[in-house]
Amino acid sequence: MARKRKPQWTADDFHPTTDTQYDDLLQQAAEPVSGRKARKRVTRVPVGQIFPDPYQPRPLLPPEIKQDFFAGVLNCFEAARAWLALAEQEPAEAERVQALLHMGASFREHGQIKPVTGYWDAQTRRFILETGERRFWAAVLQAVQQEMDEEPQLEALVVEQPSRARQVLENITAEPPSAVMRAREIAALVLEQTGVLPETGESDFAYYRRAAEIRRLPSEVVQHVQGVLGMSRRYVRYYLQILLLPDHLLLLADRYRLTEGALREVLKGAPETWEEGLRALIAAEQGEETATATAKKAPRKPRPRRTQLDPRLSVARRMRTPVRTLLRLESDDVPKVAEHFAAELGDPATVQQAAEALEALAAHLRAWVKAGE
Repeated sequence: MARKRKPQWTADDFHPTTDTQYDDLLQQAAEPVSGRKARKRVTRVPVGQIFPDPYQPRPLLPPEIKQDFFAGVLNCFEAARAWLALAEQEPAEAERVQALLHMGASFREHGQIKPVTGYWDAQTRRFILETGERRFWAAVLQAVQQEMDEEPQLEALVVEQPSRARQVLENITAEPPSAVMRAREIAALVLEQTGVLPETGESDFAYYRRAAEIRRLPSEVVQHVQGVLGMSRRYVRYYLQILLLPDHLLLLADRYRLTEGALREVLKGAPETWEEGLRALIAAEQGEETATATAKKAPRKPRPRRTQLDPRLSVARRMRTPVRTLLRLESDDVPKVAEHFAAELGDPATVQQAAEALEALAAHLRAWVKAGE
């Protein structure tokens, strides 16, 4: 009897635009897919039958627990107990675990607002997660900590065609990624679009590193990444190059959330200098944090009074650096800058006032240039 073919990740059913909202992806398909009705249904699945995607671009489990969990040495409840124990020793893990426990508690109080998504694997009879790993571990951690007798269940939307794009968009709504995790997200989209699948036993970092080894990305692949993440070709390449670092350095860079720009400088050196350069960056950042903490504790000495600058001159000086940075960006980066700037301002009325102020400044700058001609 022929074995059923396991569904492969695909983005064929998802073509994002600038107006795409993530929640739209969870709604029932209005049109048939490939001439037949798309099969999507919401069900409840015990967490013991759910298995996260081992190649999730933004994993949650700490590496020392993740390896044993995906190898089948630990089940989800044993992994959660190990994670809770680790959180008692590691402040960074404690912060992440507490956030997940808070989410799990909200499930009990308010119910699960958004279903996870995934598909049933015919061979293992497990529900393979596409999106919702945070909700999964939140439920498991809560069950272990509270020593629940009854196994928790999650509402799940069964999808016919899993999508890396949906995974990436789900991650974006959860929390801002580190540079390493953003690089993995880009690699996931690239490898899906080029039809490259993980080999048996291949580690996730080794799999995603294959995207960085593609010498020239096809235009349609770059356009897909741009559609999902709003990123230029140049920055797609910058982020992918991060994955050339060895696994242990990628884990370090992720833990200390080193920026893409900082890692780009490290990668300019020869491979044998990468570890030294990366550890120097971490030491420098920790030194700055220590100096800042010490400065806050130390009593402040009275500063000598100085002449108050004209506020107009002060504003002009402070604008130099961000404007010069803006000039170095590509034209297709500007809309994204505007979007983030508007989000920082928040209130639409304030955004409108800022736009008018910048237009007035631009008019005076043009007048100044014209007068000098």
